[in-house]
Amino acid sequence: MDEIFFDYTLDTYKPPALNAIFLCKEAVELIIDIENDIIDKANLEHVLNELEWSLSVDPIAKLMLNAPISKFIIKGDGTKLSDTKIRLEVLSKILNPYEYIELCQQLLLDEINGGSKKEIANIARTYASTLINLGVSKQHLYEQTQRFFFSGGEIESFDNINEYFYLISPTAHHYEIYFIVSKLINQVKESIDSFDLTIIDNPPDEVLDAASKNNFMPKDLEVWVEIKNIEAYDRHSARKDAEARLDIVRDLFLLFSHKNRIHWRSESIITQCCDENPVLIRKSKNSMEKCFDMRPQEASIRLNSMIKNIGLEGNSFAKFHRVVDLHASGTINDLPENQLLNIWIALETLVPSQVHGGGKIVKVINGIMPILLRKYIPRLIQRLSADLVRWNRPVTSKLLIKTHNSKDKGLYQRVLELVTLSENSEIVKELYAELGDFHLLRYRVFEIVELFKKPENLIKRIEIHEKKVLWQLRRIYRTRNLIVHSGRSISYIETLIENGHDYLDQAMDAVLEYTCGMLNASSLEQTFDMAKLDYDVYLKDIRELKSFTSDNIVQVL
Repeated sequence: MDEIFFDYTLDTYKPPALNAIFLCKEAVELIIDIENDIIDKANLEHVLNELEWSLSVDPIAKLMLNAPISKFIIKGDGTKLSDTKIRLEVLSKILNPYEYIELCQQLLLDEINGGSKKEIANIARTYASTLINLGVSKQHLYEQTQRFFFSGGEIESFDNINEYFYLISPTAHHYEIYFIVSKLINQVKESIDSFDLTIIDNPPDEVLDAASKNNFMPKDLEVWVEIKNIEAYDRHSARKDAEARLDIVRDLFLLFSHKNRIHWRSESIITQCCDENPVLIRKSKNSMEKCFDMRPQEASIRLNSMIKNIGLEGNSFAKFHRVVDLHASGTINDLPENQLLNIWIALETLVPSQVHGGGKIVKVINGIMPILLRKYIPRLIQRLSADLVRWNRPVTSKLLIKTHNSKDKGLYQRVLELVTLSENSEIVKELYAELGDFHLLRYRVFEIVELFKKPENLIKRIEIHEKKVLWQLRRIYRTRNLIVHSGRSISYIETLIENGHDYLDQAMDAVLEYTCGMLNASSLEQTFDMAKLDYDVYLKDIRELKSFTSDNIVQVL
């Protein structure tokens, strides 16, 4: 759970954006949008395919279903939308999220008490996905995980896990939140009641005490704004709901006064109905910030190299520059809907219109999919390598030196050979022993060892990843259309932003790789064609392997 809720976890190890429960709800909402001519009907097939797949691999959903999966997903050319919707609504009633959570907890208890780590990992991910999609903030879940496992009392038996389940349960509370806002808000004092905002001289004494202790007091050009009766599952969700009201007031004011902007501090004081002590909390991290970052020194080297060596010319350079602008705007802008729009426009701008396919979504998928799939397996090895070094650099180095022909090889190749080649199996056993009680990392090593037992395992893994990425790209595109054509948004938009930003970063990295290196591509068309050729050859080479050896394993990287 610590890894699942960590902001910088590799997407493979994060919880799914939607599990079976919420895919079912998404499908129902999509049919309603199709009936209202907001979304094209062609989108439904992809959602139903994803729902069907999700139900087939979800152990909790399988326990809850009272009929075969095929009975709930009615599709085909002659099928009425209304019939499909009714059956999905029935499925949605059966997949009650609160009952689902209880089953997750029971199955986790069973597996923790002498069961399978693989099942713990699978159930934990779908459990986390359910909590997040019900409205429990990821920040709250991470904080409670840290508090229970790393900052709390001694864990004496596996029964203690019930205390953790209670800490992260979706239990509603009432909150009052106090912001320090620029005095400009006084200009709209008469109208902010409509948003349940109140300008006050001073908050209650206990709030004032907490503010004073944290040196959080208004200055001359600031005032207190109180937002009462927010109902949410946790403080961070409550703060987000409250700040959304301030966002509306700020944006409406900008509509009439373009040069003046109402602003507020990133901290706020919040009270909870069942807690006597007010707490100062800060704004959660921007979704665009939850990505891999270079150190400033390394970033400056890459920037200088790019400026000096980039081979793009003419319109291709102009388009890449526009993508850089869109990426920067998305990073600076803190409104999720604008961030997602910027990400999608950047992807559309980057992928050449000559890429084979139909509409925009097909072109984007065809353009960036070879890049994402080519990088997938290497990223797993890179993350494992980084985790081993972060865990214990001396021990990792000592074991890697023992591997076959380890001289003059990079870290990633040495780690890959360690977990792949049969002649290194005794060293892997040493690694397991050294890892001791670090169960998660030991399981991760074991998982990678199992993955690399046969080349066909890699092909299957890449094919599953391709399905998931395709579904997610289409979901990002549908959400973009929803925002543009109906003004609506979705509850899981932050997950889409994280994934979309990662896809965009990988695509931009590939452009730099092909245009700044020896290939020196001069157009985006050349770049994406090179990427497709590379992926086709990569896949062909892996398919032709009968087994992994020290001579051919480097092809994986």
